[in-house]
Amino acid sequence: MSVLVLDQSTIEKLKAVVVGVQIRGEQGNLIGYFHPVGSPEAVDQYECPVSEDELLRRARDGGGRPLRNILSDLRNRS
Repeated sequence: MSVLVLDQSTIEKLKAVVVGVQIRGEQGNLIGYFHPVGSPEAVDQYECPVSEDELLRRARDGGGRPLRNILSDLRNRS
């Protein structure tokens, strides 16, 4: 991955970002996306929306499709 070094002014703006944001140029053209690195403490504030019992049930029941089948279907769509 390439590295982009930013000036201090831009760094200060990005430090204020809490969630992901779009980066756009002066003309409004999309340049990319920025997602701040989360700290381990920040992860603690999130809770899984699925109950522990439901997670266990899903693991026990199994199901789903092999990744190769999913990728094949996606390739066939384009």
